[in-house]
Amino acid sequence: MSKTTASKRGTWVDDTLWDVMDGVASTAGALVKADHPWADAQLAQLYDAFSFDADVPFYLELAAQQGGRVLELACGSGRLTVPLANAGNSVVGIDVSPHMLALARAKLETHPSVTLIQSDMRAFNIGGPFDLAIIAVKSFAYLTETEDQLQALLCVKKHLRQGGVLAIDLLHAKPEWIGQSPGSMRDDLVQYSAAHGFTLSRVESVVSTDLSQQIRVIRSAYEAIDARGQLVAKRFVEWPYRWIHRFEAEHLLARAGFELQSVYGDYQCEPFTSESATMLMVARRR
Repeated sequence: MSKTTASKRGTWVDDTLWDVMDGVASTAGALVKADHPWADAQLAQLYDAFSFDADVPFYLELAAQQGGRVLELACGSGRLTVPLANAGNSVVGIDVSPHMLALARAKLETHPSVTLIQSDMRAFNIGGPFDLAIIAVKSFAYLTETEDQLQALLCVKKHLRQGGVLAIDLLHAKPEWIGQSPGSMRDDLVQYSAAHGFTLSRVESVVSTDLSQQIRVIRSAYEAIDARGQLVAKRFVEWPYRWIHRFEAEHLLARAGFELQSVYGDYQCEPFTSESATMLMVARRR
């Protein structure tokens, strides 16, 4: 369901009552259907149980090169915001999820150089100008319509100084990924979290794929298992994911007033190839 078409209120969809407000849909019980997984309070609490920091050195180096005023879109629980702030940068993080921002604020309460704001990445006005803007870990894919994507990029441009840089991390959608049939599953992540005291597993499956719209609906199953092997909690979430291809992304950036500087295939700045899992773009405001 796209953000711009989420207008039903109190209607029955798939035998489940949906409450829709500001483009975020939620369902009662263990199944959540939303614009993105982290709209749900319980799932937001699980985000930090999966540790990931492979991209942190890349963004720290980029911030050091461009200047210390950093705008992070979809900052979430502060996974990237914290190391950016610890490195001495002045960071403004925005996120649409109040649950994720609550986690970030708990980590950053001693950082006066960080400002956290609840806002949609398509429409925000927070001053600036910034030297660097970041859209990390495929968060741009939560925007499922071209107009939404363009509005977000235009909003970023407005907040960057002349010559400021945008770094955007996109999925490289390979043919084998696009061609996965409904019901296809992958054991995505299994990790023990000492902070939570349990092992968390995430299995992702394909609900549907619309090739004409480049939208995949993904269902993730989260299971928390304690040290005795007992199931602590289980939760399902479904959300739409819009993939874009390289030259489509370049065209969007150009329309929004950016000049592409580099396309990398990983966080070590290796060249982008047909085998790359990541499509990491660095563009400069014209």
